[in-house]
Amino acid sequence: MNPKDVAEEEVPHKLRQQIKIRRWLLKIIKIWSQKSLEEEEIIIYTGIEDLRAVGIRLKSSFTHNPTHIDYSEGWFTAKLTIPMIYVNNFTTTTFLNLIAYEMSPDFENDYGICSFLAFMDSLIDGPEDVKALRSNGILITSWSNEDVAKLFNTMGADLVPNNKEYFKVKFKLVDHYRKKYKTWIALGFRTYFNNPWAVIAFLPAFIALALTFIQTWFAIHPASNKGG
Repeated sequence: MNPKDVAEEEVPHKLRQQIKIRRWLLKIIKIWSQKSLEEEEIIIYTGIEDLRAVGIRLKSSFTHNPTHIDYSEGWFTAKLTIPMIYVNNFTTTTFLNLIAYEMSPDFENDYGICSFLAFMDSLIDGPEDVKALRSNGILITSWSNEDVAKLFNTMGADLVPNNKEYFKVKFKLVDHYRKKYKTWIALGFRTYFNNPWAVIAFLPAFIALALTFIQTWFAIHPASNKGG
């Protein structure tokens, strides 16, 4: 084959590669350009332990769907529901393949896996966070807490998530985290009512205090004698 013909065939191939690379870069730029200042600064907690310290409890959704993440709030405490995640020797390969699939410039997608892993990375800062997730039936694994934390921190680095995914959940988490009175209440419950015996011991003391208050009130404000 004529060298000139070979060169002409290589040009379209190189052009297609350049187009693919440009499309991939444009997708990344488009996603990052959607970030607002609030979205960039929304994560102010460092992990699960920070959230538990302000009264946010964990619950498993008992499903494996990454979209089954929910936040519900009560008067003083809140509940974060997260799907179950199995961590084993195939987890890294599976997630990395899915990340590569989502980052491919050949099709449009919502970056669901990248967003999910980025969210989990924001919750897992160290072994204590993994321990809390395991004790609530969210992480199922035979690995050590240190290895699981390292896995999520490694996979979550330099991802390009969809900022709209889990935005409401993250916003509510931060809003709860910023309310200092909820931190004080959660700290009081964790310090003084962390087991049933503490509650049982508190009830008689509370009743005695209430009776003392009532007795004092009637001593200061005696009931008038209507018959006198």
